[in-house]
Amino acid sequence: MSISAVVRVAAVAVVAIVMAACSSARGASPSAPVAQPEPAHAAPTPVVPGSASATPRVPLASATPGLPGSSVTPDLSEAPASPIAINRTVTVDTEAGPRTAVVHHPAGLHRGAPMVVVLHGAYGSGEQARNTFGWDALADREGVLVAYPNGVGRTWNAGHCCGPAHNAKIDDVAFLHRLVEQLVVQDGVDRYRVYAVGMSNGAMMAYAWACGRPHDLAGIGPVAGALVTDCPQPPVLNVVAVHGGADHSVPVTGGIGPKSVTRFKYPPLATTLAPFLAADRCAPTPRRNDRAAVHVSTYDCLSGAGVTVAVIDGVGHDWPGSRVFDPVRRVLRESFVPLDATNFLWTHLRTVRMS
Repeated sequence: MSISAVVRVAAVAVVAIVMAACSSARGASPSAPVAQPEPAHAAPTPVVPGSASATPRVPLASATPGLPGSSVTPDLSEAPASPIAINRTVTVDTEAGPRTAVVHHPAGLHRGAPMVVVLHGAYGSGEQARNTFGWDALADREGVLVAYPNGVGRTWNAGHCCGPAHNAKIDDVAFLHRLVEQLVVQDGVDRYRVYAVGMSNGAMMAYAWACGRPHDLAGIGPVAGALVTDCPQPPVLNVVAVHGGADHSVPVTGGIGPKSVTRFKYPPLATTLAPFLAADRCAPTPRRNDRAAVHVSTYDCLSGAGVTVAVIDGVGHDWPGSRVFDPVRRVLRESFVPLDATNFLWTHLRTVRMS
């Protein structure tokens, strides 16, 4: 073979190699794992005074870093720079096995953003809470990461009551703590601006989480819930409670509600809040703001965090302002929505950060 022929054969081989490399770069293998967004909508699911653990929660204007007792020191410079799917499901390893949560990460969310953990009610789910309570829209507007964890047996072990998670003695406080630790690393959220809100059994879980892990949360927003666990060392934190005055499942005045499915004797809302008021040395008399059917009481407290309570006339065991899927109930609800619980909670929670 002549030298020119050899050169031509070599040139053809080089061109073939280059074309194969370009083709590989342009198209990844169809079997390569790709983060898939969650569906936009899923089918709805029917639905002691004194403290030894007073980690101060202070208004943002005067907040400084540092969290005594925390096992995590956030380094936001190590947060991932690559884009994260707007909606995804994360898995958390626990002693009871893998647990999951749906996470909504708004597009362009900056590092150091706050996080809200939304706890569904009994026999709900993370996806149901996401579709019902309106936190995704608020998160997109306000720049907040939102996590919607799933309870075992679609319930939470909030202490002395009730359902499959309680019966199985599931350590939900440990699960929620690990979820936060994981998302601090994965999403670069501010460890000192983590808030828990919940409905009914989820509200009870928010109280239990605050009592069980005093250094995890800057604030809680329980809706239609009660404290059903021991809280010997109540934390100093921002508490924003919402309750319907006509709640016949978890009555605002306590006791066994006529529509209660648990038949548990719940403490009154005033008794539920008493440990938190005492821990933060709050004023005995709140400032009142009564308008129409909404009665808001604000307690001024030593840390500056405060305790805020909204009781709404005519509202039952419900998340005020939530999305209603049943068309008949939707018409009835739209004629009377005196308060949007989601916006109310965030307005009062977002101003406080752990120091």
